[in-house]
Amino acid sequence: MKTFSLIALATIMTISPAAQIKRNFDIFSYDVPKGFLLKDNSSKLFYEKSEGKNYCQLFIYPAVASQSDAEKDFETNWDFFARNASQGINSPETKEKDTANSWQVIFGAAKGAFNKKKFVLTLTTFTKDNITFYAAAVFSDQKYLQAVQNFISSIEPDTEKYGRNKNNSSPHVSPPITSVANRTNHITRSITNFDDGGVSVVTDNYVKVTKDGIELRLHYTDKALDDARPNTLDAPEYYWSKYVEPYFTVSNVQKWSGVQYPVIYHLQANAVEKQTGKACYVAIKIVYSGGARPIVVIAPNQNSYQQQFSHPNDIDPMLNANRFAVTAADIIGTWKGGGGGGVEYYNVYSGTYAGMAAVSSTDEFTFNSNGTYSSTYRTASMNNGGTQFGGQDFKGNFSVTDWTITATNRYGGKTTTYNAQLIAVKNGYLLYMSDKDNPAINYTLFKTN
Repeated sequence: MKTFSLIALATIMTISPAAQIKRNFDIFSYDVPKGFLLKDNSSKLFYEKSEGKNYCQLFIYPAVASQSDAEKDFETNWDFFARNASQGINSPETKEKDTANSWQVIFGAAKGAFNKKKFVLTLTTFTKDNITFYAAAVFSDQKYLQAVQNFISSIEPDTEKYGRNKNNSSPHVSPPITSVANRTNHITRSITNFDDGGVSVVTDNYVKVTKDGIELRLHYTDKALDDARPNTLDAPEYYWSKYVEPYFTVSNVQKWSGVQYPVIYHLQANAVEKQTGKACYVAIKIVYSGGARPIVVIAPNQNSYQQQFSHPNDIDPMLNANRFAVTAADIIGTWKGGGGGGVEYYNVYSGTYAGMAAVSSTDEFTFNSNGTYSSTYRTASMNNGGTQFGGQDFKGNFSVTDWTITATNRYGGKTTTYNAQLIAVKNGYLLYMSDKDNPAINYTLFKTN
């Protein structure tokens, strides 16, 4: 496609001649793309423009230590950001090399499709001495080519700033990249596009979900933050002070006052985003499930918010958007999980204690890089003081697609396919597996090494 070459020619990092708003991220300055919304500037820079069924997304990822080989840097970035077999993207369809201001530049592009909607993905890796970074774009229509060109050509890195940040352990500088498999705290497929048009993106502090012009931030459970809440401060006000007030100037704050069980923890208000000065409507809903799970909703206005969420409990299902595709690199290692429960018995006539029954189980899976796995299942059941133990061991081969894990030699020697997904949590992720033929058999596992 000739259009790919047009973008490749635009990778020379010079200041655009037209007057633009300059901003900074990591070691870079760049021109703010006109008409785009800033979606993330924590773990990466992410701008988006959405126009009906068409869209354009622009990304810059922080500078990291180079592998001393521009080709290796590019391949690592392509595997991490672009490669997605389910969307038809494997190796670049177009790949070009150049130099710009002493930087080695490698540009790659490919066409993909999601839900029968075609798009183009481009990725440009810049390498110089011991530093590398990359910029990427995903767009559905060639009318966005000029915006992509202007954005990439406006990027100006400050290599001296990289050195200062590295020495000062700046949080914006990622650790050196060795391979995707070694990124134990990152999800390889960190963006999920849903059939209903919603998009989920992993960030350091929450999963960002965008849909129909509304943004939701699914904050991770944080035990230290939960434990620090004073007993005198109600949950909505506490988490509002942590996740809303630092980023928005609010007015006309309203607290949910309906009587319902379970208790509804919810606040909403008119707001102005401090960083951009943009007017919006913001709400927070606290869902308690394994700790407090605050959901922040940012809508263009109150009407659009209420159309989408007419009742606070309508927000809860959005927690299901915290799911991301699986790769073999993500699951290599040992995972554990388990559960249990108990029942105490009392005499219906006398009310005296009549003993208890309890059961607990543990599951452990080890996935090896050579495509083999092993797993153990252990149970302990107690009834009125007596305890029985049981368990099973399995070994075989496994394979992975975006949303499944298939393992041989499971129960009765059969091959079992599990629906699988990763769930982002603070500083890592969980692995969820559910037997396709028997959904009652499912595992929620955490990684131990």
